[in-house]
Amino acid sequence: MHIQNFNLVRIYALATLLLSSIVFSDEPLVIDVRSFEEVKTGIIQDAIHIEWTQIDKEINNIDITKDQPIYLYCRSGNRSGKAAVMLEKIGFTNVINAGGIDEAAKKLKKKIVKYSE
Repeated sequence: MHIQNFNLVRIYALATLLLSSIVFSDEPLVIDVRSFEEVKTGIIQDAIHIEWTQIDKEINNIDITKDQPIYLYCRSGNRSGKAAVMLEKIGFTNVINAGGIDEAAKKLKKKIVKYSE
């Protein structure tokens, strides 16, 4: 009986550790806030696309914490700045306007790649 309880405790501890590593990830999220037509010309590697006008609605479809780093970029930094303000208004605390796509790619040390849905 004691060995069975010990195994259950080990399984519970492992599951808790795995879940916490996912939920409390500090891995930055990179979001391209340009229009779909612009994104078809290229996107930063590992970025996701959410148009800036939809960011406050669509961000809820992503499983992230309010303090996880979020890097936003567009063509020049204007729309990503507006999107950053929108996210901050709904409680996100670690939002970074990375500027235009070229500047953001350099900051993040990532390539600009062909967009695929």
